[in-house]
Amino acid sequence: MKRAKILLFFLAAALIFCLPDNKTYASAETPSAATYAQATARNVYFYKDKDTSTALFAIPYTYCVRILSEEDEWYYVRYADDSGFYRALYGYCLKENLIPVDVPPENVYLNKAVTVTYKTEAPPIGSLPVLNELTVTAAFYGTYYVGGVALSYVLCENPTGEDSFGYINGANDDYPLNELPSPPEPAAPKKKGANAKLIIALSLTALAAAALVILYFTGRHKRFARTEG
Repeated sequence: MKRAKILLFFLAAALIFCLPDNKTYASAETPSAATYAQATARNVYFYKDKDTSTALFAIPYTYCVRILSEEDEWYYVRYADDSGFYRALYGYCLKENLIPVDVPPENVYLNKAVTVTYKTEAPPIGSLPVLNELTVTAAFYGTYYVGGVALSYVLCENPTGEDSFGYINGANDDYPLNELPSPPEPAAPKKKGANAKLIIALSLTALAAAALVILYFTGRHKRFARTEG
């Protein structure tokens, strides 16, 4: 009887061993809650709305947007901070060519100043002093390509003293680049470990079952032997 209890214990242990470890797999498949995404191409556009006809500029290559929320193939994002001559912009980016990162680069947003020159017509009287040009500094946000022409989306203080967004000629894409994150290593196949575990459990179960059968027939043989004596 004691041998039978011992064998039953090992049989139960083998069955428990065979059960899948759901807790381990769930933790391995839980996505990281990244708050930034890095542009891995030069055509990651920033849109006013979830509409590809509302593109304003391309996020500077290797720089980031802050992810505020996501829906289907879109991220709702913020680009830039209210700092210096920059103002934060809120809009949408397609997830394509944006890699979420847990640790953003040191320079999350590009900080680049460009020069904007306002020109006026010279007065007809040539002997008077004139102000032909007025140069101001603008914050570069990104490049916008239309019909083979490169434009820059900038924020600058116009002659009236108000900040305004607009486009100027030129790409202005000669900026330093961040290091892109290494592509994630392929995950190790999960089925091999699970199959090995299942094979071991089934082997233990088969051995325990065989031992029970042998014990059963051995016990019957002893009872018969005692009867005949």
